Amino acid sequence: MSTSISTNKLTRILLIDDDFDDYSMVRDMISAMPKGKFQLDWQADYNDALPIMKSQVHDVYIVDYILGEQNGLDLIRTAFPNGCTLPVILLTARGRRDIDDESLALGVAEYFDKADIRLPLLERAIRYAINNKRIENDLRKSEHLFRSLIQSASDYIQVLDLKGIITRTNPATLRNAGYGETDMVGHPFAEFLSTPSKAVVDAEFPNILEQGESRHELEFLHKDGSIRHMDCSWSVVHNGETQYVVVIQRDITERKRAEDALQESLVREKEMSELKSRFVSIASHELRTPLSTIQNNIYMLKNYAHKLDDAAREGKLDKIQSMVEHISELLQDVLSLNNMETGRVEFNPTSIQFDTFCRDIVEEFQNYKDRNHVIQFECKQPIKANIDSRMMRQIITNLFDNAIKYSAAGTTVKLILSSTADNVVITVTDQGIGIPEADQAKMFQPFRRASNVGDTIGSGLGLSIIKQAVDLHRGSITFTSKLGLGTTFTITIPSAVSAPT
Repeated sequence: MSTSISTNKLTRILLIDDDFDDYSMVRDMISAMPKGKFQLDWQADYNDALPIMKSQVHDVYIVDYILGEQNGLDLIRTAFPNGCTLPVILLTARGRRDIDDESLALGVAEYFDKADIRLPLLERAIRYAINNKRIENDLRKSEHLFRSLIQSASDYIQVLDLKGIITRTNPATLRNAGYGETDMVGHPFAEFLSTPSKAVVDAEFPNILEQGESRHELEFLHKDGSIRHMDCSWSVVHNGETQYVVVIQRDITERKRAEDALQESLVREKEMSELKSRFVSIASHELRTPLSTIQNNIYMLKNYAHKLDDAAREGKLDKIQSMVEHISELLQDVLSLNNMETGRVEFNPTSIQFDTFCRDIVEEFQNYKDRNHVIQFECKQPIKANIDSRMMRQIITNLFDNAIKYSAAGTTVKLILSSTADNVVITVTDQGIGIPEADQAKMFQPFRRASNVGDTIGSGLGLSIIKQAVDLHRGSITFTSKLGLGTTFTITIPSAVSAPT
């Protein structure tokens, strides 16, 4: 049986009740409501009502609990298997808590005992049911949209509780970081951060909860142990009375690498500019002075040779030869450093009797190169080492040259050779002018000279060449120095170094 009552249709209501008296009561109440706002349709049979409910053409459904051998809750459950998507009001002849609870679980908007229905109450229930269901559907759509955004986002997204525990994460995080959902959900967010970043979050999390938002750069750990740099935005969101913290992480690892590379390039460019300036300054000085000396002596020989005795002329020629050798050494130092820095130098270590090798160099200085200083050598036992003898001669000779150059006549320059289980240790000590503390950190840079050298000639390349040669031997070089007391250089190299493959 079916009938309908229309009042300029706006809100369509379907009453499902097998009692005509109940229909008449509801019909009269609907008729008494404002004209043009409601339309009432009636279905008395469960089976006839079911397809109509499934078609969802009405705005509100009023369903009686008793429908012959079946009941209204079964009808609602069958019509809306995923819960009520439209407002439903349930009627019953007697109030029962279990029916009330089941209705609530199904999403029924209102539950009435027929004896309690009054016109104002019914009208308000219909209006509120429609409005609340609209709000509920809007919220459901918003939640669906929010879930879709999280699911499809390429950023890493985590939802945390107020203790920092992950309650939800998105597919991008799991896919890119290599975790399973159970690896993350239920675990502290800080567990997936590097130690420094964990300290930042532990310190800032209370402030995030208080201020409601924040932003940090953090290091996020992937399951394989790799670290990704993340730009993290934090927001405190409210879901009813519950608060959550949403963390959106954008992977900026490649950007950071590019920034670091750019910064490194800028630093290198600055260093090269400074190196160029130092080179021009030192080279101009180290070339101008010898060239001036050569020019002056040539002038004297050319114009006044007839007035000079043999000893004077010989002295002028010796001075010219000395200056030419100095220029040649400067150019050779520049070439040597360039070859080492560009990897064009040959490194050929061979096994030699290292103590004998060092003693021969010391004797050269004692007998031929310097008679103004006390040159000493100390080695308590025979030592074999695998070294490049050409480079090692350059290392020791440069250290001796510097020690003699910056030490007063009569002072001692000493080479001590020793060994450990795996290394050979070379120590060269002088009693010279020392290196100012402010200059010490940069002494191995090319064209770098101490600020207290005065007019003593030098290219500023010796220590840089020594450092490159020591590095090729996979060794290390350090020094200690005190102004006016002298300097000690210590070189440690593996005794069994081999050529790179």
